[in-house]
Amino acid sequence: MSLSAETFLAAQDLVLRFWAVVDEVDDTPGADLFTPEGALAIESFRAEGTAELSRYFAARRTLSTERQRSTRHLCTNLRALPGAGTRLAATVTVFSGTGAHPLPLQAPSSLADFTFDCVATPDGWRFREVRGVLIFAGADTPDLKKAAQAAKGVPA
Repeated sequence: MSLSAETFLAAQDLVLRFWAVVDEVDDTPGADLFTPEGALAIESFRAEGTAELSRYFAARRTLSTERQRSTRHLCTNLRALPGAGTRLAATVTVFSGTGAHPLPLQAPSSLADFTFDCVATPDGWRFREVRGVLIFAGADTPDLKKAAQAAKGVPA
């Protein structure tokens, strides 16, 4: 199935807003970008449903504030995937650092392949699932076990 230009642009906007939320340059609650049963999965980490996603995004923001950690996720090679539905894929390169801005520029901290399963809802476009697979991971790549615990509400 080929996506119309309008559908592709709407899904692309959702994907780019997701990374703006992750990078804390958009105050939209992260869980609001997903359907009520939506899921975020990166390697062994999985947060599913509004409650788990809300806890994950809140814990991520708290940890970033505590560590004075900043990130920027560069989403490139965004493309529609063949098949039914609205699925996109992209390569995501992450730059990160801690301290006051401007931070010294260093090599990317990770690079991952992501897929985005998007669905049109009465409230606009939402994710059914976002799935990431790490290709390269540096020393500043977050601990996904801690992220999973935060999503499940388990104290660190």
